[in-house]
Amino acid sequence: MEIAERIDQQGRIYYLKGRFDAHQAPKLKAKLESVKEGLVFDLSDVTFIDSTGLALLVTVHKNSKKENFPFKIVNVQDQVRVIFEITQLHNILPLETI
Repeated sequence: MEIAERIDQQGRIYYLKGRFDAHQAPKLKAKLESVKEGLVFDLSDVTFIDSTGLALLVTVHKNSKKENFPFKIVNVQDQVRVIFEITQLHNILPLETI
């Protein structure tokens, strides 16, 4: 998975590309270790997500609520959105289209 990062008024925006799975999630986790500001994850180029990727997003979401900083996931492709829906995480995680 490729990870591009940019900072703007919303906080840090992470543009992810490729497979977000158990082999790739540790790269993103390492980047997020010290982040204490708003987070946006753009999944427009993510083609697959597994339980490890989902678990990382849930953990980051919980931490953002505890630390009181914004968190959202944007531009989820249909084949990935189905995974959020099957797991019912679309009811917990803020998914948006921009």
